[in-house]
Amino acid sequence: HSTQSNYSKPMIYLFAYLALVFISVAAMASYFAYDCIGPLTPLLKDKLQLSSTQVYMLYSIYSIPVILFVVLGGILADKLGVRKAAILFTALFTLGTVLTASQNYVVMLIGRFLFGIGAECYYVVMNKILAKWFKGRGLAMAFGINLFLCRAGTYAAFFGLPWIADNFTLGSALWMVAGINIFGLAVTFLYGILDRFGEKKKIVSFVEEEEEEVFRLRDALRLPSAFWVISLLCVTYYSAIFPFQGAATDFFIERYKMGHVAAGRLAGTIILISMLSTWFFGAIVDRIGKRATMMIIGSLAMIPCHISMAYTNINPWIPMIVLGLSFSLVPAALWPALPLMVKEKQLGTAYGVIAMVQNIGLFAFPLAV
Repeated sequence: HSTQSNYSKPMIYLFAYLALVFISVAAMASYFAYDCIGPLTPLLKDKLQLSSTQVYMLYSIYSIPVILFVVLGGILADKLGVRKAAILFTALFTLGTVLTASQNYVVMLIGRFLFGIGAECYYVVMNKILAKWFKGRGLAMAFGINLFLCRAGTYAAFFGLPWIADNFTLGSALWMVAGINIFGLAVTFLYGILDRFGEKKKIVSFVEEEEEEVFRLRDALRLPSAFWVISLLCVTYYSAIFPFQGAATDFFIERYKMGHVAAGRLAGTIILISMLSTWFFGAIVDRIGKRATMMIIGSLAMIPCHISMAYTNINPWIPMIVLGLSFSLVPAALWPALPLMVKEKQLGTAYGVIAMVQNIGLFAFPLAV
């Protein structure tokens, strides 16, 4: 729409960053909930009498809807509009966290499945919301702040949940997760009010975008061979990071005889380091290129970390810090490389395929562990 807003530029930026904070609170709550299983694994096994396979299935079942419904979020967001879609998907993953707090294993599995559908669809809508408010207003910075806040949610789970469970009960920790997600849902309603106000006052214009490319699996066969090599790196690399992080608290208790709280905080080191250094490595990659070299260095750095923790008596903080740096370097080089090797009209298909492939790994590897 050509009609200009009556608001000044600083006020428009204020509204945009308020929208960013609102949608990031719900995303941060979902990251907190996704990673609540890892730091609580020893207590889930002890208090609920679950086997390791049963506990890690709570991680794996999250990835099933991502594999099956990779484009559902985008389609529904287009049909409903981002405002309604954001509220719907936040409500769905919040319901998932409430069911997970039940401590009944079957109900917990259903909760994690619903959480997977809601959270992954929400992330698609969240990206659309960021584009809506920040297109031409510092979109890269908005994505950076959003990612930082999301990872802060993961770190909070590893840092705080073992302490809550230790000092209160396992149920208290799980209901804390559900409570934070209910708060995230309330904030999403506030975003809905802000978004409606923004459109009404022409602060943000709802312009029709070009029709998005429809995801078709057969188109994947036309993607270049370099893309499939990147996909293979993606599935193996992330499968060596996320399932390890999920199992790390349990591993550190058994391997190094740590307490729950210390083990959880050590397991969160990967995320803390990546929160602080991903932007730095991203700037380096933007400046010097050398993406393939960066991916090789980051991937190779991971190998001695896992081996040293398994077979030597090295202080585990050292390999965990190196893993955190690796987890900053590889994604900073990998994701910007995709648009360079895939034609623009194939980019939607490429991201769809890589999301499916990545989540096949994230389903299988926790169970293998």
